Amino acid sequence: MINTQHSSNTQLKLLVPNTNRALQEVLKSATQEQLQGLTGGSKTLGDILHSLFSDTLQNNTQEKTLLDLLKNNPTLKNLTNTQTTLKALIKELPTNTQLSTTLKQFTHNIHTINGKDLHTKLQNSGVFLENKLKNDTALQNDLKAVLLTAHKEISDTSSMPNKVEILKHIDKLLLQIDYFQLSSSLSNAPTLFIPYSWEQLKEGSITIRKKKKNHHICDIELTLEEYGEIMLRLGLFENTQLYITITTHSTTLKEMILTHIDLLKTQLKTVGLTPKDISFTTPNTQHSYTTAQKNISCGFEVNV
Repeated sequence: MINTQHSSNTQLKLLVPNTNRALQEVLKSATQEQLQGLTGGSKTLGDILHSLFSDTLQNNTQEKTLLDLLKNNPTLKNLTNTQTTLKALIKELPTNTQLSTTLKQFTHNIHTINGKDLHTKLQNSGVFLENKLKNDTALQNDLKAVLLTAHKEISDTSSMPNKVEILKHIDKLLLQIDYFQLSSSLSNAPTLFIPYSWEQLKEGSITIRKKKKNHHICDIELTLEEYGEIMLRLGLFENTQLYITITTHSTTLKEMILTHIDLLKTQLKTVGLTPKDISFTTPNTQHSYTTAQKNISCGFEVNV
């Protein structure tokens, strides 16, 4: 029996109000050998989580093993787009409910995006809920907090005829958010889903890392309906110097981006960013760095 009763770690309790759903999925499909490596002989989920999220323990092998299991878990890999699940939930809800009105705030079309709005939506995506709890921040607009409250209320009191379907969609959304939370903790970098809908977008996530002082890496991974997978790695140095590597199989998409490359550079400059290099590569191909990138000592890396 796996349980969380033996852990007293405060961060752990915040991270997993009912245990992390994504971790539960990983442990269900893990082999006995993998479980032994993760738990060190312990049988309780609480001890595993306490080990993973302890501020004092540094077990990179354990974290890497669990991150690999997380990313390769068949259930988690086959989850639909978060926006798709959100829209399915809204469709099941009566239109005049407060829950429906609140959830619609997370379904804006990407064509209406702006910097301030994006920042707010990422902060309220649910991935940062536990930090908000620790810092006593208002939670009324946080997606995970809204979903947890709604799940309890609907389970306890609702007489909706489609109650089962609504709870199923809420559980799926919470699983997706738990996945991003666990991935963020294991990779020591916030991993976020893109809180916008776009007819071309099947899947999308953002991972941000601080490598060294004044050096940040942002990976944007997209799966597009027409052009397949594309990854953008943005390397920001000294707060203004930007290097972009675009990885894609699609020559059509590459040509489309190149056609608008001058517009992209102009728009970047209007927000104070200087595009030092924009380059293209394909998956499984060694990327050729520019001279400027080779001379940077901060360790700018591109996985291809």
